[in-house]
Amino acid sequence: MRIGGTGALGGTLAMLGVLALTGPARAEIKIAVVDMQRALNECDAGKKAKEQVKSKFERAQQQLKRQREELDRAKEDYEKRALVLKDEERRSLEKDLEAQTLDFKRKYEDFERDLKRTDAELTSGIVQELYGIVRQLGADRGYTAILEASSGSLLYNDRAVDITEEVVRLHNNGAPRRGSKRDD
Repeated sequence: MRIGGTGALGGTLAMLGVLALTGPARAEIKIAVVDMQRALNECDAGKKAKEQVKSKFERAQQQLKRQREELDRAKEDYEKRALVLKDEERRSLEKDLEAQTLDFKRKYEDFERDLKRTDAELTSGIVQELYGIVRQLGADRGYTAILEASSGSLLYNDRAVDITEEVVRLHNNGAPRRGSKRDD
């Protein structure tokens, strides 16, 4: 699952700029950065979900490989016999090969969709929990904003403001997450 969006950072930075220039908002601006993709990949639940997806991928890949090999053998057999077959038999075999090829392509596309759906199903709850932890950290520590680093929009940040490792640690330790599904 891909996390983040590219337009949000520009809007956030513009908002922070406006806040910094207004009178009452001249208080300290406290910003943190979190790489939600990295947090998802490094937290225990995220690793487990990725392993489940990988296992499913490997099983399906083996099945598709066997089907591809059968299709290749059928094509080789057809090519060897094509010159000696009657026109009607050749057309029938060509039709069968086309149907097998289409079936293989459909199964491959179904496999890709299923894999993406499985990944999303296994990680969406974890992502919600991670966002809950980030919101809780933001509220508890008085951050003005917490920026998301894996969106590709963040060009630089001082490692001192990166809270990703702490988010992973809190998630692994089962920290309460205000605004996450566990608290509902």
